[in-house]
Amino acid sequence: MDMEELILHFMENYYPRQEIVYRLPVSLPISEFWPEELAHRHSQAVQLPLRTVADEHYWYVPTKKLLAAGDKLAKIVRYEDTNALPQYAHETSIMDEAFYSSAIEGAFSTRAKAHELIQSGKKPETKDERMIANNYEALRFVLDHLDAPISEAITLEIARILTAGTLEDETKHGWRNGPVYVISGRQKVVYVPPDADKIQPMLDDLFAFLAMEDVHPIIKACVAHIYFVTIHPLFDGNGRTARALSYMILLQAGYDFFRQVPISGLLAQERSKYYKAIQASQNPENGNDFTYFVEYYADMLNRSMSEIHTHMNEKWRLEKLRKDAASLASVDRLANGMEWLYSKEIHTITTDKWKEKLNVSFETARKDLTWLADNGYLDVRISGHKKFFDIKTE
Repeated sequence: MDMEELILHFMENYYPRQEIVYRLPVSLPISEFWPEELAHRHSQAVQLPLRTVADEHYWYVPTKKLLAAGDKLAKIVRYEDTNALPQYAHETSIMDEAFYSSAIEGAFSTRAKAHELIQSGKKPETKDERMIANNYEALRFVLDHLDAPISEAITLEIARILTAGTLEDETKHGWRNGPVYVISGRQKVVYVPPDADKIQPMLDDLFAFLAMEDVHPIIKACVAHIYFVTIHPLFDGNGRTARALSYMILLQAGYDFFRQVPISGLLAQERSKYYKAIQASQNPENGNDFTYFVEYYADMLNRSMSEIHTHMNEKWRLEKLRKDAASLASVDRLANGMEWLYSKEIHTITTDKWKEKLNVSFETARKDLTWLADNGYLDVRISGHKKFFDIKTE
């Protein structure tokens, strides 16, 4: 690859400087390549009204991966039918979010024990239990205040609830008034947040950004998260508060389906990727670029919706099927048969099985499945002397 091809390649595959180094040809030093890559990224970037301690703007690039994730989430909103969505109980989702958000921060428990603790109303006996109970109370607070704009007072109250009974004796609630360091699991300092006197002006910028009406809520939720943890305005609870704020932003914007999905569930499964995206966005070598986190978090939100994506795709395909087969006498049978396959998560069907389930002749079953294959609802596969019909999901 020549220089131009490499620049475009690393726009498509958006790695930070630290990960591009070993992906370059040996003949091309990072000191020569990185300024060119960074300049190209800047040329495609969206500048944010959020500044570093050196008064430089943070920015992000609307990559294909980021745009694709946002578009999928927006598509669900456009066609959302709450009654048609998988009924994952809202209360269960809130308890799960409380558990997983705590697990990200190292709280030791199980999902079942966390549910039992919350449902019993018992007083937490350990710091881990207190963290879970606090997370649950903070989420309830968020849901009770969705009509209120996100402000400093709201954020402080969320933080207060999250850290109640867990702070060291000498630590007070509220914004920190001293230095703090982000330490890795290996006890290495991986990030030094801004000095305490920089916190208030940076938070003022954040709340002004959240009040802007022309920023897409997906971008707003992702940027608010990374900027809050970058400011790191609290002695403890920054990550939990950032996740609660993102949750509040999404619900306020109309993404009600996130009431049914514990967003932190996927983050808990891939903590290393989550922290890696944060650290890449905070590393000054990468040039105040929030893309690493914004792209990751938007994609994570999209992937956390996989079940609902699947369900809604099936709903749309059934609607399309009824339109495509409207002139056929078999339209109801075709739609009912496909709905049965979707609901039972059956990925492959044979003519004999269709015949049995729909109570039709073998010839009618063969014609039904052939029509569904010819019109893009099934794929035909032959194994040995037998024909199989596989469900198409897109």
